[in-house]
Amino acid sequence: MGKTLQSLQARMAGYKRPAPSQTTNVRNKARIIALLQSGAAVDIIALPDNGLLHYGQFHFNLAAGLEDSIIRLLNPEWNGGAAIPDRAGASLLPHLAAESNASFPLPISPAVSSASFLLILHPTYFARGFFNVGVDLAAQFGDDAQEIEIFCGASQQPIIGMINRTANGNGTPRIMGGVGLRDWFQHELHQMQEVTVTVLSRNAIRLEPSGATDDLPPAV
Repeated sequence: MGKTLQSLQARMAGYKRPAPSQTTNVRNKARIIALLQSGAAVDIIALPDNGLLHYGQFHFNLAAGLEDSIIRLLNPEWNGGAAIPDRAGASLLPHLAAESNASFPLPISPAVSSASFLLILHPTYFARGFFNVGVDLAAQFGDDAQEIEIFCGASQQPIIGMINRTANGNGTPRIMGGVGLRDWFQHELHQMQEVTVTVLSRNAIRLEPSGATDDLPPAV
């Protein structure tokens, strides 16, 4: 995550051909290549400044104003650090760009936790890529702003989401899967379809289209 006064095209060129001194660009270029070579999609989300926000006589750049707060809350692993390890523990320095098979960890065995519930894909969930967890299973999930791995279907590569415990007044978790989860909902499922959510750990879940799940409690 970052802000720039350049055009989006010029900013992305910094990842395509980074100078040796641009260590963050070099490192993130390697990450992008590794993800693409593994078959994963890389989404680029931009928030352009329309120049209309002002505080008194001063222009307020929304993207610049949000950046510090978003980084502090989400702690994106691609921001900062000299050599951040990937999820298999290998250093993601520039030599990673030559690797053709990026490795991802297997999810924790479902035997670790048998907690499951039914999720109904209401229109808001389906359109925005999040869902709420009911009170009965709230304690099975991690703390507010913690990262959560969301395994969809039979995939062994998780979507990295966030646990939000401030969105609901009673502190129950809202699982924020963002663009990745939204795309899976919309490409693989349909509105109002039932999905089985299996809790693998406090920070890992698996979502699957519901089968024989009549005895599972519904989500809220």
